Amino acid sequence: MTKLHKIRSSNIIHNGFYQIQEDLIEHSNGSLHTYTQLLLPSDAAVILAQDQEGKFILNYEYRYPTKQFLLGCPGGLLEKNEDPILGGQRELLEETGYFAEEIYLAGYAYPFPGVCNQKIYYLFAKNAINRGKQNLDPLEIIEIQLKTYEELKIAIRTQTNIDAILCSALWFKENFS
Repeated sequence: MTKLHKIRSSNIIHNGFYQIQEDLIEHSNGSLHTYTQLLLPSDAAVILAQDQEGKFILNYEYRYPTKQFLLGCPGGLLEKNEDPILGGQRELLEETGYFAEEIYLAGYAYPFPGVCNQKIYYLFAKNAINRGKQNLDPLEIIEIQLKTYEELKIAIRTQTNIDAILCSALWFKENFS
């Protein structure tokens, strides 16, 4: 096995909702390099939920870094020691007003491991029912969209603004449900 690098120094260069850490690392050959990484406060859960008619309950959410609305799954950061299934259920209710009891964990992945430490848990739910209004965070701007599987595939094929996490969720659904 290849010998890993040594960390010579480590500094937090931004501390806010997330941290940016800059490390000086020494490779096994002795060369020194700076490595910058994004440290998020926790892992996240996303939920690809279907209502009682089988339509997907999706967020059409304004994402400030892109300055656009993107189609994606409800989801968000997990609270400290929160079970991913309960976190996904909570996020579904907060962001969409829908509630589901039939939820299962399909897997997890690291969406941006070259820069970020976050793990995302992918959940699926069936027979979600609308329980009322959204309970959004102050900076969340989310419109709910219900789409059939065919409508969702068309949106992806026609390059509608799609959150890549939604594409990963669909892959997990197609391969592990």
